[in-house]
Amino acid sequence: MSFIGQNTLRTKQLNRSLVLQSILRLEKPSRQEIAAFTKLTPATITNIIGELMAEELVVEIGSMEGGEKRAGRKTIVLDLNEESKRIAGVHIRSDRVEFGIMTLKGKVLQFHRFPIPEKIDQNDFLDVLIKELEGFLSTSKVPVSCIGVGSVGLVDFDNGRILEAEHMGWENVDLVSAISSRFHIPVYLDHHVRGMALAEKLFGSCKNETDFLCVYLGQGIGSGMYLRDQLFRSDLTGAGELGHMIYQPDGTPCWCGSRGCLERYASEAAIEKEFNVSSIDDFITGCKHGNENMLKGARDAGKQIATVLTSFINMLHVNKIMVGGKLADSELPLLSEIRNEVRELSFLDKKRQVEIEASSMGEQVGVIGAASLALLYAIFHANLTEKR
Repeated sequence: MSFIGQNTLRTKQLNRSLVLQSILRLEKPSRQEIAAFTKLTPATITNIIGELMAEELVVEIGSMEGGEKRAGRKTIVLDLNEESKRIAGVHIRSDRVEFGIMTLKGKVLQFHRFPIPEKIDQNDFLDVLIKELEGFLSTSKVPVSCIGVGSVGLVDFDNGRILEAEHMGWENVDLVSAISSRFHIPVYLDHHVRGMALAEKLFGSCKNETDFLCVYLGQGIGSGMYLRDQLFRSDLTGAGELGHMIYQPDGTPCWCGSRGCLERYASEAAIEKEFNVSSIDDFITGCKHGNENMLKGARDAGKQIATVLTSFINMLHVNKIMVGGKLADSELPLLSEIRNEVRELSFLDKKRQVEIEASSMGEQVGVIGAASLALLYAIFHANLTEKR
């Protein structure tokens, strides 16, 4: 699907979102440029921009510089009013939770994390999460307008539930209901790596990519994907479980019930176990200090990830793959190994190379992704959607 709006009343919500995303994508455009980009009529753009300015979401920032001088009205350029709203992001990993407060342009103003105790009951986890979130939000000088949550596990986006995180012993966790009943603002939940893909689309290097994959290397391995300029989400489970694609048939047993899953070999958890380190930071430090055994481990993980990505690329020849997580550090050989192996193994990549890059958002990609979910659905869609 192309980035084109529709001039009908029933698509007002979509058109509003397209206009706001256009301002992010085009970076300080004029009304005329937004109309040309979205294929909306000038009158529609004028009306939407008027409403957004009344809400203080969009501001005029002066006349367009450069170009030929012409008689008539000056061309006024627009921008998001970055200071008008604050959005909270909650990133739930298997081992920790990360909080962030973000502006409309993806800038993280505050960041906090806390560990998740092993084998914590899901009800106890909700109590801890809400208590920690209360403390974190109380430190913000400006109240947040909405909360986005990105979580591990199988996530029911429509009903705001974690359907299952079997490796944590959780099932049917009504996360959105618990958080929204405490804070009384819109709350949205999705799989954490789909949120990261959305963040790459809104704020990263994929603004103008229609087809790309986002891979996150954490305690497990997950993915989110844009196809035809739309965030891909498959019915109830959402899909995107790259870490549970089979790397080694009849290999290491996995908690999911299968054997030989990729994340049993190339995730943070797998590497920590193999090298007997207390955290992935210890492994990364060892690599940077020239530990040959650990450097080989990083290269091996890159090859293993590339083997699975090759099958993905040969099926869905996306334009770009963004890799997030600490293991994507440019000083480690893992990312370059992924590139080299994909170039060697994928016959479609030989026809058109897939760009493979590390996310520019660093360790904050999780909270930016989570907050991006709330930004899109609560603010860009003007809260017209049902609260998730």
